[in-house]
Amino acid sequence: MSAEPNEFIFKPGDVLFDTEKPLDCTYFILEGSVNLVLALGTKTVELNIGENQFIGDAAVVVGPKTDGKNPQYHAIATACDTVKVVEISIDEIKSELDSCSPLLKAWFSSFTSRVLVVIQKLSEM
Repeated sequence: MSAEPNEFIFKPGDVLFDTEKPLDCTYFILEGSVNLVLALGTKTVELNIGENQFIGDAAVVVGPKTDGKNPQYHAIATACDTVKVVEISIDEIKSELDSCSPLLKAWFSSFTSRVLVVIQKLSEM
């Protein structure tokens, strides 16, 4: 149910996303909290993500598993209570990253590379 342009309300138990389907947007949580279940290889991690946090933003750097080289990764996000979010397209985030300074691009690239290595290592444990 839409609240304002780009704002959406999810009811308890609603699925915000499931990475079984490619993500084209991320959400910024304005109110409420989301249960995020991550499966990395044989490991499962469950997190509670609350207000003023992004959810689904890993899709900016973790693409679809098409080359067989990406770690086994699955995520599903479910509203814990009534959740109000702002939807932001992944293409918009990528466009913002493309227009940032070379230093910030280098830092982002370095940081995300390390995070992806950690995900890979965790999926192998």
